[in-house]
Amino acid sequence: MKQPPLLLVTLILLVFGAGCTDSAEVNASENTTPAPALYYEQGTTSIALNLSEITVDDPGNLAANVTMVLETLLADQRTAILLENGWNITSVRMASDEDDPNRAYAEVEFRHDGLSFFIGVDETARRTLEGRCGAEWWLSTPVSGPLPEGYHQATDKSTKTYHVFDERNKRVAMIYNHTTIFYLYPSYSIINMEGILG
Repeated sequence: MKQPPLLLVTLILLVFGAGCTDSAEVNASENTTPAPALYYEQGTTSIALNLSEITVDDPGNLAANVTMVLETLLADQRTAILLENGWNITSVRMASDEDDPNRAYAEVEFRHDGLSFFIGVDETARRTLEGRCGAEWWLSTPVSGPLPEGYHQATDKSTKTYHVFDERNKRVAMIYNHTTIFYLYPSYSIINMEGILG
């Protein structure tokens, strides 16, 4: 006779316990603060950078404060050029200097139309470092194989710049060196295209 009331009490406790757990989960999700947004602002241009949309590669080993990295990056002219021309910041990761493996820095990736551009940020010194395009390097068919169908880049030794070609549309997509973007299709700067594609 004592067994049925004990089962009934246990069942009631389980039902109330499950209800409390569900309501606690609802309240926890309601109190979650959305990821902050930073803004690039220049004149009448204002572009929001939503931190929740930026991938942080290997966050356990990322010593850099991502907000500080992006704030430092916003002061760089290359960032302005890329953002104003529709590029998005997609990821931040830690990288090491090839000459000094003990020197780590944050590397920020911008993407647009299948092309990546990377800018390094020294968090300690709060300054930007060299930039590079992620397009495949191509010299000539005998050396590098067939011409890539998408983007490729080559060095212009006379000007010490890098030229990125969009082979699909037969045009120059970008001209840059380690610290400056000189040309970015379609709207940044005007260059003499004569001889560049020939």
